[in-house]
Amino acid sequence: MKKYLFVLLFSSACVQAGLPVCIPNAGTAFTDYQNQAFTVAYDAVGDARLYRQCTNMSNQQFINTMNACDPLSHPIDGLGLSPVDNFLYGLMPTDALGIGTHLELTVPFPAPGKPGDMMKADAVDVYRIGNDGGYQKIGSIEPPAEDVVLPPDTDQVIPIVHSAASFDPSGSLYVLAYKTNYQSSADVMAGTGQVLYQAPNIMIGQVGSATLSAANGGVIPAIWQQADTTTDATCAAVMNQFSHRTNIFSECVVDDFIANGDADAAVQSCLVSTAVLDYGIHDFAVSPVNGNYYALDSTSFDATDVLIEVNAVTMQASCTNYADAGSDTGVLTSLMFSEQNKLVAVFAGENTGRWIDVSTGVISTLADSIDPYPFGDGSSLPFGLPRRASTYKPAGVGDSIFRNGFEGDLIFANGFEGDPEPPLCPSF
Repeated sequence: MKKYLFVLLFSSACVQAGLPVCIPNAGTAFTDYQNQAFTVAYDAVGDARLYRQCTNMSNQQFINTMNACDPLSHPIDGLGLSPVDNFLYGLMPTDALGIGTHLELTVPFPAPGKPGDMMKADAVDVYRIGNDGGYQKIGSIEPPAEDVVLPPDTDQVIPIVHSAASFDPSGSLYVLAYKTNYQSSADVMAGTGQVLYQAPNIMIGQVGSATLSAANGGVIPAIWQQADTTTDATCAAVMNQFSHRTNIFSECVVDDFIANGDADAAVQSCLVSTAVLDYGIHDFAVSPVNGNYYALDSTSFDATDVLIEVNAVTMQASCTNYADAGSDTGVLTSLMFSEQNKLVAVFAGENTGRWIDVSTGVISTLADSIDPYPFGDGSSLPFGLPRRASTYKPAGVGDSIFRNGFEGDLIFANGFEGDPEPPLCPSF
């Protein structure tokens, strides 16, 4: 009994002191979310700061610094706000370097013949986050199963992009991975080696809302589908460009490892020198109108941005180039839809957001400013519309006292409490 009282008093003291509740419960769910988005931003030393703002980037408000619960070994990215339980969910890489993959090189390298299957994809941890900045790891998502690939000297790796996630209206969480085949070879006499990557394929994984809500450790199962990016010429060009950038990085890693013998140090050095993490798809979002998946590649080509749309039923990808004179849009950190189907993008180190007309591809700068950070991520809105006054009093019905009970509804629908509070954020 004394132990119980101590825990109770300690918990109460934490709440009174404004500390996060580190096991999110109903009391820490986001109750005010109409036309709002949520972002997590990381400064130069890696401190995670959780914000809320309107989806037009106005009225940014600081929630908390995410450092009071379990220590974070890597940043939490891939934010999405569930329309089922109104908690944020985020992804964290589990490999030592925080990039989603690790190397298992044959020693010595180069070795005789084929060096072998050396690039391994790692799981991502899934975190549930409350509106006080509290967070808890609830399980992990494994990469999809690799195919049997031919010819025999071809291997495959399917890393999950831990910065990319989104929810659909039913509360299913979607994550993204790259399926990539590669071939390795070595010349022992010459002391050289080579690892060449082919154009990747986009994989979309779905975690059902019931599965996610019930997660409490262990593997969280996902159902994976592959998008077809080969039949659209612009999509194919994007994938080929990503392959080109990856092979520049791979050449750097192999040469560095042969010279110095430290695989992790080679990867770290080449991540900086080739800036490979600046390229490719960093985030995607599910449209609240048609349910399709949208992504933006803002860095693969200097003079254009590429809007990528994947049909959620057929998994057929279609891509459109839009002019980006001077490469004004930089490295994408987050992509999110508003309830009004406005696709909003935030870029690294910029204090303004952009919105993208998915019908025309026109990219417009938003008027309001936000705090710039070198990297971070943002969530789409929950898709269920918050209750409005018409919810409580159907047309033709008189005063509806206690119509819906006491759980979250206005008790007196005839207006004794006054009109509902107007939303903090405008429709956008």
